[in-house]
Amino acid sequence: MISSFAHCKEQLEDGNLAILPTETVYGLAANGIDPVAVKKIFSLKGRPPTNPVILHVSNIKDAFKYAFIDENAEKLAQHFWPGPLTLILKKRDIVPEIATADLSTVGIRSPSNAIFRKMLTSLSFPLAAPSANPSNRTSPTSASQVLEMFGNSCPPILDDGPTELGIESTILDLSSKKLSILRLGHISAASIEKCLDVPISISMESHEKHSKLKKSPGTSKVHYAPKTPAILHESLKNCLEFKNITPNDLIIVHSSHDIAKFARLPCKTIALSQNGNLHEIARSLFGKLHDADKLNFKQFHLCLNELKDDLAYAINDRIRRACAKNS
Repeated sequence: MISSFAHCKEQLEDGNLAILPTETVYGLAANGIDPVAVKKIFSLKGRPPTNPVILHVSNIKDAFKYAFIDENAEKLAQHFWPGPLTLILKKRDIVPEIATADLSTVGIRSPSNAIFRKMLTSLSFPLAAPSANPSNRTSPTSASQVLEMFGNSCPPILDDGPTELGIESTILDLSSKKLSILRLGHISAASIEKCLDVPISISMESHEKHSKLKKSPGTSKVHYAPKTPAILHESLKNCLEFKNITPNDLIIVHSSHDIAKFARLPCKTIALSQNGNLHEIARSLFGKLHDADKLNFKQFHLCLNELKDDLAYAINDRIRRACAKNS
């Protein structure tokens, strides 16, 4: 149900769950240092215990309470916080093992959404807040999507309209000598390298077979998946040449300029943006999948973005994982 700030705050202080908006996606929030409260997140989502959650704080000063902050972390926080950058750091003992999947590291971020920040400053604890959806389903970018997925079991929701960015934060591992991005979002590898003046590697492969390496959420092979089966196409050309498209299928392309290319095919085609703008595509991707799920198509056809850009890479990562069940 849609609720008030005061009621959501009361629920969180009582060790219960609340749905809060961030600039990326809506989060299923709980007291991040209360293991009983964090366990409620895992139970409602059906989240495997090997998948850690991120702790959200209002500033770098608060981050010191829950993780060991080095010079690189301070530089990045000063440059990118509040914003969509999560830092993987060595955790302090106050952080419960359930939040970190029994690892010695924890993800920390400071979100920029004004309502989420107001909630953080009104509380005496950090918030664990993974995406507010059943595990491996499409992340929600609106309150209505959360309600549709959780139904009568939905915790109170603080509605702030559609989210600003639409895909989750970039996750950077600072806990090893080799700095690496475990999940790309709106913060690019190039911008991080410029801030730190050190090389950054990108390591976004699935860690399912090596769960001990899973320091980051969002790295399961199957993730972000719609209810409708989704087929992956490496390019528009591959999709156009696919032989088994039926009138009950839906093709999802990145730009409205590409819709005409599919006019000869028997099915409907929709676009994620007007002209291929990557920020618009990222903002609309999950919402379009949620909307399309209501329309009873037999299957979706999703094309990868062919631009050479970190944000395109981030979008493609979500698309690949959304289609992985049928790949």
